[in-house]
Amino acid sequence: MITTRRGILSLAAGVAAGAWARPSFAAGEPIAIGAAIPTTGPLSLSGKQYFNTLTMAEEDINKSGGINGRPIKFVIEDTGTSNSTAVSAFVKLVQDTKPPFVFLSSYSTQNLATAPEVVKAGIPVMYAGGAVAVSASSNGWMFRIRPTDSLAAHGMAQFAKILKATKPGIMYIQNDFGQGGAQAAAKQLEAAGVTPVGSEAYGQNDKDYSAQLLRLREKGADVILTFVYPADGALLLRQIKALGLKTPVIASSASFLPASVQLLSPADLVNVWGVIDTFVDASVGGRMADFVTRYKAKFGQDGDAYGLAYYDGALILAEGLRKVGTDPKALRDWIASQKAWDGIGQTFSFDQEGNGVHGVAVVKAKPGTKTLELVERLKLG
Repeated sequence: MITTRRGILSLAAGVAAGAWARPSFAAGEPIAIGAAIPTTGPLSLSGKQYFNTLTMAEEDINKSGGINGRPIKFVIEDTGTSNSTAVSAFVKLVQDTKPPFVFLSSYSTQNLATAPEVVKAGIPVMYAGGAVAVSASSNGWMFRIRPTDSLAAHGMAQFAKILKATKPGIMYIQNDFGQGGAQAAAKQLEAAGVTPVGSEAYGQNDKDYSAQLLRLREKGADVILTFVYPADGALLLRQIKALGLKTPVIASSASFLPASVQLLSPADLVNVWGVIDTFVDASVGGRMADFVTRYKAKFGQDGDAYGLAYYDGALILAEGLRKVGTDPKALRDWIASQKAWDGIGQTFSFDQEGNGVHGVAVVKAKPGTKTLELVERLKLG
């Protein structure tokens, strides 16, 4: 973990109203970039990927000459599992490190809580949480580097049609992410002339979902759409199989993260499809194969789409820093202007609400294995 620096001067010009004072840098001094991400607790199942890919991106950027000769350095603060911890982590980064830019987590509840502090700080941030409510605030400083939950829900509803489902049921974790995804999916299904037979919620700390699943079975659900986090997503799929349900499942992306898949058996993945950000596999070739191979060699585990989003985000940031420098407003305006930035996992085009990704992929495990294969890509936005 990177320590904060001392003895730096503050800028008097180029600072947004209400923003924290920012340092001026000596030639060759590292440019500190903040990252408020979960590195402990249940949310670290995905947070570890962000940590790893930012570490990898830092090394790659610096090996290629850094930012016009200056190295970049990521300063990490743990957001833990609570919104208050996430807010405190962001504020600590801003006060102690005074970075021109910060990465936030992929957990929408944390990002919604942190958004007011982002406005006060007056610095651009990137985040991977999918809740529409985050971008709907349109505060101008926040850029999303994964599909919105509504986009993912659109993909799930569209694939339910491909499966010829007429009585879909929905399961979701009871928070801003889960509720928003479930509502978006129901809206998309109804627009296609299909009314969900039921929508069931569960709490973040719940461990038994059998009552909700059996209610969906009693209502005749012929497919179940799930909006989940990694740990509960794996547990939910295991319970579906333990109850003997044969109902097809279309799961949100967290169910197909390596951290989630490792908690499952091949049998748990039978008749389960995943609507994910992008297909992260060496078979894609090119830069994707290079990323997958190097990540596995460096960290001893498979990379995932969430982590890759942060790696791509770091490369977008590096290009922006090289072109416009560390002034937060200039950096924000440059990121907002990117309309076809070619990343490894996505082509990023930021809209007026800061959403940069406009497509998803459908995957499924190969029979008798936990190895994923691409079913199809869906361009939706």
